[in-house]
Amino acid sequence: MSWIEKRENCRCWIACWKQGGRKVRRSTGIRIEAGAAGRHARAMAEQTAAAMETAASGETPAHKACDAVRKVAELHGGAGKIPTVREYFADFPRTAGESTERSRARAFNLFMEYLGTGADRRIDTITPAICRGFVQHELKRIARGTVGVLRGYLSSAFKRAVEVDDYLSKNPFAGINMGVEARAVIPERGQDRQKRLPFTLEEVRFMIQSFPDPWNDMVAVSFFLGGLRLSDVCTLRWDSVNWREGYVRLVEVKTRKERCLPILPQLRELLMRRLTQSTGGEEYVFPSMAHYYLGSSKTSISTQFTALLRAHGMVEGTVNAGKAKGNRHAVSAKSFHSIRHTVTTYLRGGMTGTALFSPDAIRDTIGHDSEEVERGYFTGTLTMRKNVLSSLAAAVEDAGPVIDSSAAARAYQKGA
Repeated sequence: MSWIEKRENCRCWIACWKQGGRKVRRSTGIRIEAGAAGRHARAMAEQTAAAMETAASGETPAHKACDAVRKVAELHGGAGKIPTVREYFADFPRTAGESTERSRARAFNLFMEYLGTGADRRIDTITPAICRGFVQHELKRIARGTVGVLRGYLSSAFKRAVEVDDYLSKNPFAGINMGVEARAVIPERGQDRQKRLPFTLEEVRFMIQSFPDPWNDMVAVSFFLGGLRLSDVCTLRWDSVNWREGYVRLVEVKTRKERCLPILPQLRELLMRRLTQSTGGEEYVFPSMAHYYLGSSKTSISTQFTALLRAHGMVEGTVNAGKAKGNRHAVSAKSFHSIRHTVTTYLRGGMTGTALFSPDAIRDTIGHDSEEVERGYFTGTLTMRKNVLSSLAAAVEDAGPVIDSSAAARAYQKGA
């Protein structure tokens, strides 16, 4: 026998019934009202709950069985209209930064493209099978990591539809495991990752000394400020530089976090040189790059740097040799962002085998949010591994007097 309940922070009546020994809860879509309207809404919610229970015990989907009840309720003003997927995405709150909103919009658009005309169906009709089909479809086209990002944005949207808007009883993306789906769709590609490689310290020194202006100074600024991202280097302002106190204060373009970083003597000399050579009245340390980045040529900046690397023989090919499969991009093994990998790898001991500072100190300086994120920027080398393994050999050599092997063998045989 079905019944209805109120749940905290929910605007609609919740249909409940027992099925297979467990309690099932689903939103009726009928608003909780007060007074006479409330009594009418409650009656409509009870009818909806009964229809949903009946549908759940048969083969007809619950949303079809209660459609007629909902439409009657809508006519009487007792039911909140459940939006279509397209409508819900169009009205989704835009509260994040520009970059995040662009990525979220791309995820929404790709999902609607996959649904086709199904994008105009109610959001509560989207099933886990549909979501799993979308993930598998995208895994055939683009890298697993990118699909994981798309799934994250979509899952967050459906989670809001469950917990805030009360349009669904369950997030259809919640049970999708990227590892399981990738092994089913692209087992031959393993992790399907396009890992960036760090520069060696010799390469960083070469770029600072030999690359044309302003790239040489941009590399130095990034390196001396703990692997600053290209976006932050391009938009570094003179008013961010506190000459008296000796620090740079900026807000990261990607994360919107405020950072305060000390000015090393080498960086101070570089900045003073650029300041004295400027025409005066410049707002940015690298005005031409700021113009590119803030204009319509943002992506071309990274391409220019990669072209420099190729021209100097520092990039031989791509991470994935040949044409990338599907819509995967052929990513350069090294880019400006590799400076950040270099800083992380060096400080954590990836080049020498010995970490120079505590993990917390390194994360705080570079600006990584977590240990998990920072691990993605760490790349070991043969030199590091040799040093690590050499320490094992040294430990054995220093363990004490050598055992008489012949006596040990006789003792073993006697015991056997």
